This record gives sequence, structure tokens and C-alpha cells, in this order.
Amino acid sequence: MIESIKSFLNDWNISKSEREKLQHFYLLIAVIVVLVSGIVSLLNSKLGHKIALVALFAILVFLANAFVWNLLQSSVVSKLAGKPKRK
Repeated sequence: MIESIKSFLNDWNISKSEREKLQHFYLLIAVIVVLVSGIVSLLNSKLGHKIALVALFAILVFLANAFVWNLLQSSVVSKLAGKPKRK
């Protein structure tokens, strides 16, 4: 079991770019925080809602990061790749 997890993480590390890893991290943080806020809400609803705002913030950062990377990729990187290199 441990070896399969190590193998999965190693393959994931090799196959994904830095941006994709960052996006996965934002989503992982959001999911973990939602789970924690659900458990805390059983004891204290106001605190659980405040913790859920952290998850909302992580999702907003995820969406903003995806939007900015998409704009950067479409407007800058694609134009740079099309230009011929000078010697």
C-alpha cells in the first residue's frame, strides 16, 4: 500500500508541471478545509462558517490562478513560441 502511494506520487511529480502542482495544492487545501469546517460546525457553527470562508478563499485563488495562467498562455507564451529566434 505504501509503495503504491509512493509510486503514484512519484509519477504525479514527474508528469505534472509546476503550475498543475500548484493548482492541485489549492484544491487539496480547499477540500481539507471544507472537511475540517464540517467537523468543527458540529461543535461550533459560527467557527465552522469562518473556517469555511478559508476554503472559499482557496477556491477563489484557484480560479484566479487558472484565469491568469490561461491569459498568460494565450497572449504571451503562444506569441513568443511563434517568433523566429535571432542569432
